[in-house]
Amino acid sequence: MSEHTASATTRPSTRKRYKRIAYGLLGAGIAALFVAIALDRFVLGVALYWAGGLGMGLVQRFSPVELYDERDSTIDRKASQATLNVFAYVFVLGLPGGLVLAETGAVTLPGWFHGATWTLFAIYVVYGVAVGYHKYRS
Repeated sequence: MSEHTASATTRPSTRKRYKRIAYGLLGAGIAALFVAIALDRFVLGVALYWAGGLGMGLVQRFSPVELYDERDSTIDRKASQATLNVFAYVFVLGLPGGLVLAETGAVTLPGWFHGATWTLFAIYVVYGVAVGYHKYRS
């Protein structure tokens, strides 16, 4: 006797349904955060945001179907690489350019410039460590 498996036509619709539920929970959490902020209930908003994120994670973890396939992984990889490339140009060209303009007196850098610089630096350090970890782990 063989085990019953879902047909190829029903599986994508089930996958889509669970993805919609997962992202719907996250979207509801984000919307609740903004509404709560508007109503001056920040702590409640953060709690609802966390609940939405937790709900999304639980749906992704315990759904009866695999929510992501090779196509999703390829899209994620390409999008991640494009994002890192854009911010690499901002970091490599923007940082020295901004510092030169500030040094010459052409512009006054806003206070957040240095925080953004350290944030970009930290992102690329974490990325480098993650690449090294996965390269030598495999």
